Amino acid sequence: YGHDSLSLARLCAEKGALYCLDIQKKAIDSTKALLESSLPDGVKHNIYFFNHSHETFPKEIPPCDLLVYNLGYLPGGDKSLTTKVAGTLKSFKNGLNLLKLNGLISITCYPGHPEGAKEQQALLYEVSQLSPLDYLVCHHSFENRLKAPSLLLIFKRK
Repeated sequence: YGHDSLSLARLCAEKGALYCLDIQKKAIDSTKALLESSLPDGVKHNIYFFNHSHETFPKEIPPCDLLVYNLGYLPGGDKSLTTKVAGTLKSFKNGLNLLKLNGLISITCYPGHPEGAKEQQALLYEVSQLSPLDYLVCHHSFENRLKAPSLLLIFKRK
């Protein structure tokens, strides 16, 4: 766990901050250990961990340039502990308000399991309702692998 966070930490390095949220302490602990062992000290002070649901963002998180969602459940983990449609939609709406102008939301959806398919469908409907004057939306998916993960990108124009 934590490889996406490690890549993001390397990208924002000393100029930005990284806020990692997960409802499962196991994921937070693994991510923290990976980042501690893989990053130089000059970057580590800009990384914050929250054992917290993505439904609401902790008040410590300032407006962001990038929000990254990796929905679903932990690989190899308990599949009953998965993100759910209602919580994801609430988080997405909160995330739109947290996103800075010219910011991006990246959402990896996993339609290969029942809740993931519902999440993807609900998110696709939600983004279809966004004004094209305010947001650009792109959905990348495999047309010949319907249960493969897909990527949803939302760029805030205004």
